[in-house]
Amino acid sequence: MIRGFAWLVLIIMALNNLFAKDRPTLIFYCGITMVKPMQKISNIIEKRENCVIKILQGGSQDLYDSLSTSKIGDLYLPGSDTYIKKYKKFGFFEKSVYIGYNQAAIFVQKGNPKKIKSLDNLLDKSISTMIGDPDSGSIGKNTKKILIAYKGKDFFQKVYENAVRLGTDSRDINSALINKDIDMAINWRASVFWDENSPYIDIINIDEKYAHKKRLLLTELTFSKHKDIVKKFLEFAVSKDGKDIMKRYGFR
Repeated sequence: MIRGFAWLVLIIMALNNLFAKDRPTLIFYCGITMVKPMQKISNIIEKRENCVIKILQGGSQDLYDSLSTSKIGDLYLPGSDTYIKKYKKFGFFEKSVYIGYNQAAIFVQKGNPKKIKSLDNLLDKSISTMIGDPDSGSIGKNTKKILIAYKGKDFFQKVYENAVRLGTDSRDINSALINKDIDMAINWRASVFWDENSPYIDIINIDEKYAHKKRLLLTELTFSKHKDIVKKFLEFAVSKDGKDIMKRYGFR
């Protein structure tokens, strides 16, 4: 059975066969928080290599489920190296390059009108909270780890039950804050630097002993049919120009 993004992958490949026979098309499975810098790099590679790069964006787990089902595509960039480590044994991944790291933070409304100070405020009944779905994307999985490390599984369960809703991914969480549907969330720190988010959101850092830095590994897929272009994409991503693009979007 083909699920989720896998249908979209097959549709894209069919359309490419009809309309882009003269240009190779690469499929790039990219976690939402990294889409903006990856789109910039993709634009550069498209011009240099006369190719088309289709970015499929979503939660890291959903993207992995899609690539493993369709067995079509060229690159995968989840929001944490946890996915690469967990699924490497299945043989879908080849070379990986380190391009920076993600780190979670507390997200609040601009100016912090609720005077939120710490993770403990996630249990405050006067504050509307949202956490990422642990079964969907990297921020949900990371949030669960942070809360358990902070005060244990019972604390996580109470936060989970107190949340007004679960977020599917980082974009969903930011949208809820911008629309003032919630007062507080945990999200990937880099996304607050985006132009569409920074006027509406402030962050409160979480102690690194709870919110660990999550390595970002840009990974070649074994079934890629465009390995020469993928190689050049990886090389550019780790070059000075590639690193500068990542820094511009808040990735350290």
